[in-house]
Amino acid sequence: MTSMARIIIDLVDKGLRAIAALCLVVLTTLVVFQVGSRYGLGSVPLFTEETARYAMIWMALLAAAVGVRDAAHIRIDFVPTMLGAVWPRARRILEVALDVISLMVFLTLIWFGVDTMMFAAGQTSEGMQIPLSYPYSVLPISFFFAAVFAILRIVAGDTRP
Repeated sequence: MTSMARIIIDLVDKGLRAIAALCLVVLTTLVVFQVGSRYGLGSVPLFTEETARYAMIWMALLAAAVGVRDAAHIRIDFVPTMLGAVWPRARRILEVALDVISLMVFLTLIWFGVDTMMFAAGQTSEGMQIPLSYPYSVLPISFFFAAVFAILRIVAGDTRP
């Protein structure tokens, strides 16, 4: 991979991490505000519950995309590890096969994410009164980046467990 491509991928990775961290800060702040408002004022503004929920979903899905790059997503590596001890080439073949299967899943989820986003475009959220396609847009966005990272793992031959 060229140095320019590596720089771009690293910037995307850092950007996704930063947005996920920002979502965590927003989520934490809103939950603390909700608790304080509920016990201090007796009521909570509607938008705080909804915004906290959307921040949690965005955080989780963007972090999952980053997890694909770091090979930190949920996986059982018993078989590849045992295979690697006996025949290292078989481990690499299995790793590539698993990454290709993951890529197919990500591409399918992009398709259904766009479909869900378009379906929700005509609806508005209850608390913030925004089109529901905005919060649902995280589906194709996060799975797009997960697919890109899976492709990079396949092409680069990265087998980090």
